[in-house]
Amino acid sequence: MCFADVVAYQGYARSADCTLGGLHCHNGTVPIDQAKPDPSAEWWTTSEVAAYLGLRVATVSSYRMRGQMPEPDMTLGRTHVWRPSKIIAWHEARPRPGVGGRPGHDDAVPTVENDDSTELSPAKAGLILQKACAAVGLDPHGARLLRVGSNAVFRLTASVVARISRSGASVDQARRAVAVARWLESVDYPAVRAVDVDQPVIVDQHVVTFWDALSDAGDQYATVREVAEVLARLHALTAPDSLRLPALAPFENAAHRIEVNDWLSPDDRAFLTGKLAELQDKYSRLEFVLPPGVIHGDASIGNVLQDYRGNPVVIDLDGFAIGPREWDVVLTAMYYDSFGWHTREEYETFVQIYGFDIMTWPGYPVLREIREFLMVTWVIQKAGESEQVAAEARKRIAALRTGASRRDWQPY
Repeated sequence: MCFADVVAYQGYARSADCTLGGLHCHNGTVPIDQAKPDPSAEWWTTSEVAAYLGLRVATVSSYRMRGQMPEPDMTLGRTHVWRPSKIIAWHEARPRPGVGGRPGHDDAVPTVENDDSTELSPAKAGLILQKACAAVGLDPHGARLLRVGSNAVFRLTASVVARISRSGASVDQARRAVAVARWLESVDYPAVRAVDVDQPVIVDQHVVTFWDALSDAGDQYATVREVAEVLARLHALTAPDSLRLPALAPFENAAHRIEVNDWLSPDDRAFLTGKLAELQDKYSRLEFVLPPGVIHGDASIGNVLQDYRGNPVVIDLDGFAIGPREWDVVLTAMYYDSFGWHTREEYETFVQIYGFDIMTWPGYPVLREIREFLMVTWVIQKAGESEQVAAEARKRIAALRTGASRRDWQPY
């Protein structure tokens, strides 16, 4: 397609049907079950790039929106197109298993790239674990899968826990989590310690990090009192400038989760997209009362575990940022107020220890609503994995629509 054709095309690219580079398109897409695209073609659409890579269209769209692939050479209406040579060259230079966030090579181990990289099944996570352990000299034999959520988490026979991200996770965020762990260790703060290996490790677009195991008895949650104690202590710290903690971006992943999710119905997608815009506006109007500073980002009881001595330890350091302390404090209030997961006595203890009752702050209802919405965008990522999770996602979306009680929401 020449430049003149492109100019002419832009006048009707939004019509229901069009032709681009000899391929029939409908609303800017091509059939996903097409054969491998012709590398001598002038242009490849998103669907052709997906077919070449062996991925879903939604995965390629995710790469584009996250800046993890070359920018389109042209955008025609809502259709993005690339020169095949650019995609082929980029793909051939894509990182293979490596350490420290840098590309590496391991010809002895095949990649799992043709698997659907947006999914993280136990089998796929096990293959990734083997490669990552080989890269840093750890033994994966006998590793036990603890859970699969935002990350797949394995316990090695050595006293080590491995966390494997879903495809496309931020390498910089993983590097920062390791750096945060090193800093917190230097100030003797009770947080999980990063294993002394060159990490993170990158395996087929998945980010793997290794952490000291806390105990041999499985996850033992801290008490609400202990959550308050470690949170107050964290909020008293000042991060060194060298850590370069980002400003809190409360809605950072929400739009992406909604846009690329192929489980959502069109109606639910439109509802969540509209709700996101509404809550972004409400957040911009909040007047916080606590001084901003270091925050954990997800400071719930689920991220404070007891070690083998029974002491509380903060885990999941990926979300550390500079922001309003209310962002951390609100979770314990919600767990009591919205979900009934904490008792009134536990919440009152939290307020006494931390020294602030967020439920008396005028902005609390808005921040609670935002946090509940983000919990919904998290669970829809897993809705296609089982009917149980899908039912939970449908229930939560219905509650957002109707204002129904959140007391029947199940923790994930």
